Amino acid sequence: MIRFFFRLVIGLGSLVGDANAQEQPFQWHNPANSDVQGIAGRGWASGFASPFNRFPGSAKEQLRNDVWQLSRNSAGLYISFTTTAPEIVVRYTVEGGMAMPHMPATGVRGVDLYARDEKDYWHWVNGKYNFGDTVEYKFSHIHAAIPLKEYRLYLPLYNAVNWLEIGAAEGSSFAFLPVPQSKPIVFYGTSILQGACASRPGLAYSNMLGRRLSQPVVNLGFSGNGLLEAPVIDLLQSIDASLYVLDCLPNLYDAQRFSREEVQQRIETAVMNLRKTRPDVPILLVEHPAGVAAASLDTALVNPYRRVNQLQQAVFDKLQRSGIKKLYLLPAEAFSFDASTTVDGTHPTDIGMQRYTDTYERMIRKITGRPAKKQ
Repeated sequence: MIRFFFRLVIGLGSLVGDANAQEQPFQWHNPANSDVQGIAGRGWASGFASPFNRFPGSAKEQLRNDVWQLSRNSAGLYISFTTTAPEIVVRYTVEGGMAMPHMPATGVRGVDLYARDEKDYWHWVNGKYNFGDTVEYKFSHIHAAIPLKEYRLYLPLYNAVNWLEIGAAEGSSFAFLPVPQSKPIVFYGTSILQGACASRPGLAYSNMLGRRLSQPVVNLGFSGNGLLEAPVIDLLQSIDASLYVLDCLPNLYDAQRFSREEVQQRIETAVMNLRKTRPDVPILLVEHPAGVAAASLDTALVNPYRRVNQLQQAVFDKLQRSGIKKLYLLPAEAFSFDASTTVDGTHPTDIGMQRYTDTYERMIRKITGRPAKKQ
């Protein structure tokens, strides 16, 4: 009996110890209230109706409502910070659906944490998550033996963030890092650019490219609404970019909605308007990689993509003959899409996102004259 009582006391003491460990006080940090502008991945420094919007508030009157609402999704946005805390907690609320039939909640609604070490190698930090009214991620047991220079928290791809806080244990150092000031690569595209169907935000190709190239990337991907519209092109012109990437063909494939003349006019007008304002900035036109037979045997799916790829090729050839400089074309075949690269014949899997990243990286390094990164 005495032995049983002793074991019971020891057991209760252990439970109390665990509870105290779990109740370790945290200091909470809100990037929206920080003196440092720490929300990165945008082409503008200020003027946002919400801290986590992609377009400034002044753009609302220029855009169709569908585009404006999608611009409230935080695709491509991230927060960089430093901390000595062995555990990091992120909590936030969002607007939007939990998941999609072809994309999990961790990609649609989740956040994703990476850490950069002193050799500039990026480590993924896995976390435990709970998707309630308030979403919470806990990143624990972070390897103390690896000196880390920076954490990068990627925000949800398909939800609008209302508020977000990052918790670090009291007594730990914590500081938001300012957004990079170098000229960004600006992407304008569709649901694929927005992040469908990456399993988590850090695997969206725009986010992978940012880590690979060590350069800011602006993600202006709008699901079903990457239509090379003049108001969006006008907004792109206001960004002092290092490169413009136009990847909108997946939303222009429908011949019933967009005639040959309409597709070609939109492509040509977009290029000419960008060139008028930014005469020295390279422009990259991108074919849709799903427009190849290796990606799908469904001709009703592949043929419309092949059609718009051919229409864009004709515009590219015309513009080159007219003397337009620093204009480039990325062909569909370069992506090496196959049966493993899409969820549904259109949207990439994580493997497809990797192919996008690899192909874009090679092309961007070629355009900018940057040597291949040593592994």
